[in-house]
Amino acid sequence: MKKLLFILGFSIFFIKNTLAQTTGASLVGQIINDKKETIIGAAVYFEHLPTATKYSTVTDENGRFNFPEVRTGGPYQLKTAYLGYETFEKSDINLSLGATVSENITLREQATTLNEVVVSYNRNADKKGAGTNYAKTTIEKLPTLNNGLQDFIRLSPQANGNTFAGTNYRYNNLAIDGAANNDAFGFVEPAVGAGGSQASGTPGSLARAQPISLDAIQELQVAVAPFDVTLGNFTGGSINAVTRSGTNKTHGSAYGFLKNQAITGRSADEKRAKIDNFSDYLSGISIGSALVKNKLFYFTNLELNQRTEPALFAAGTEGSA
Repeated sequence: MKKLLFILGFSIFFIKNTLAQTTGASLVGQIINDKKETIIGAAVYFEHLPTATKYSTVTDENGRFNFPEVRTGGPYQLKTAYLGYETFEKSDINLSLGATVSENITLREQATTLNEVVVSYNRNADKKGAGTNYAKTTIEKLPTLNNGLQDFIRLSPQANGNTFAGTNYRYNNLAIDGAANNDAFGFVEPAVGAGGSQASGTPGSLARAQPISLDAIQELQVAVAPFDVTLGNFTGGSINAVTRSGTNKTHGSAYGFLKNQAITGRSADEKRAKIDNFSDYLSGISIGSALVKNKLFYFTNLELNQRTEPALFAAGTEGSA
């Protein structure tokens, strides 16, 4: 009996922590007529155009509709239908990770001639506290020196490097598709030299490795003081990333980044400059498509990082102890 209670309690704890990070976005709204009366039972259709993923619902007694936790990105197409009223349609709707977008719609009777449909949108409705969102298009446009998450995290106004609001980076929480990816073992960084700190609280950071490729990220969210209770497990910053998926259209990419002495410079010591070789080469490829159109999709990313770096004061070299 005790074993059963232990397993049940552990399962509840695991599920609670698994659901601590959001991996989608939400669309809410209300439908009224030109007399400011709510329209009950109107059909609302929401479609993700790249994958033809369709959602549908009807308005409640207050004329409201809700599409919770749909996939991020877009473009989406929103349609409404109700007997006796004109059909409403809007495209190019894009949803950010963790955002709640509001679309309030006014419908007019079919017999009424109208020149336009009035749609009101509260720009503050998708804000849930201090934080910053970076969509795929933004990540592709912004410069990056290390091709890693840290180059974008530090762009948040509340960030100072990898720390947020003056707290240590170990108080952050990095979630990829809702799963935590933190430095679980708590390795301590050795004494920091002239090269500066390499630690960031993510797996492999001391080896300058990244937990995930930038090319595999659909959207990145950095939250410091969110109002949303679904965000938790941190007192510093919440770094929430969702990965890309395939679409009906086949797409792919190949890339390479190289750093060597021509960029970083050689040692001021002429003897060491002749023997110290440095190079850092990152290459990768990604591809996504549909296995079954409108139903089954795939996306894969492969990345290889090769780094050659001189060992300072290695045994047998000049200047070593």
